[in-house]
Amino acid sequence: MLEGKTIPVFGTLVILSLVILFIALLLRKLKQPYLIAYIIAGIILGPDVLGIVHDKHTISELGELGLIFLMFFIGAEINLPDLTKNIKKPLIGTITQLLLSFMCISTVGFFFDWSINMVILLSFVISLSSSAIIFQYLYINKKINSNIGLLTTGVLLLQDILVVPMLITINLMGQGELNLAQLIGASAGGGLIIVFLRAAMKHRLLKLPLNRDVKEDQDLQIFIGLFICFGLAWLTQFIGLSSALGAFVAGIIIGQDESTEKLKHNLNPFRVFFLALFFISIGLQLNTSFFIDNIGVILILVLFVMLINSLINSFVFKAMAMNWKDSVYVGALLSQIGEFSFVLSTTAFNLNIIEDYSYQITLSVIMLTMIFTSIWIWFIKRFLF
Repeated sequence: MLEGKTIPVFGTLVILSLVILFIALLLRKLKQPYLIAYIIAGIILGPDVLGIVHDKHTISELGELGLIFLMFFIGAEINLPDLTKNIKKPLIGTITQLLLSFMCISTVGFFFDWSINMVILLSFVISLSSSAIIFQYLYINKKINSNIGLLTTGVLLLQDILVVPMLITINLMGQGELNLAQLIGASAGGGLIIVFLRAAMKHRLLKLPLNRDVKEDQDLQIFIGLFICFGLAWLTQFIGLSSALGAFVAGIIIGQDESTEKLKHNLNPFRVFFLALFFISIGLQLNTSFFIDNIGVILILVLFVMLINSLINSFVFKAMAMNWKDSVYVGALLSQIGEFSFVLSTTAFNLNIIEDYSYQITLSVIMLTMIFTSIWIWFIKRFLF
């Protein structure tokens, strides 16, 4: 560990880029998603290994900035016409998945005497899969436009949308014990978001007043996009809501306006950088000493979570008229816990809903389910085929 030494910003960026490049090249040969490289780089550069980044405030700021851009680009990727046209099966599947997750966690929580807040939080956490991993996997294996790909993509997009009411619910829990009225209100918020999206698509509400010169000006478009992203993030935070909600709405506005097609392309380098920044910040927060001391418990929980998620999603997709073979395969695809579960866990920790022990356990389990996804899918495919 590099204790007592201050490394200049340029030096930090050089080391960071080198570490990511080396790990990414290795993962490329192993056909693993690059986001694993970002997480590992964060762990290596964090306080417990090299100690290059050790300021907790800086780590927190990096994570929030990464989250804002992550939500922004998720919103920009949502194709409202396709989503609303084929929303029925994915919507039923997503809600069923969430309910089954809640039932499963409630059963476990009954034996361990967990509070209702803990049950709700963990239900949210395990119900979200990784869009970053699954989209990349479907694309590489040329299944993105298959029946499996379309249904899986629909479920993932709806999960991403439901993150917003989940964050609202967790913020309400941070104010005290969550009552039924608050829970209903948060759920209604999620429904209103979907209604707004459909109305916006039908009545063409999401259209930016850009003239021809601005549409052709790459530099101006980039700053317009950044202004809308940060502006709405700041606005929603100012009125007491999550900044992630504002960034998500900003992404939808950018994504649905035909005049911003070039803007989305121009912002793509920012997507790569800030997506990496988000996952690096997660790696920076991992307590490696805690991880090593509790590795047995963590591995048992990882196996339990991946098995439960596989079973839940297999039954959900079977209920959507998919054969058992494909259903089990999709169950394996969605077996990991997703990137937004990091967001929910970090939010809950900052609001003192969970203590440091639970936070570090959750952080470790989410990371390992992501890292083990390809191995789990390979194992299930060997079993099926």
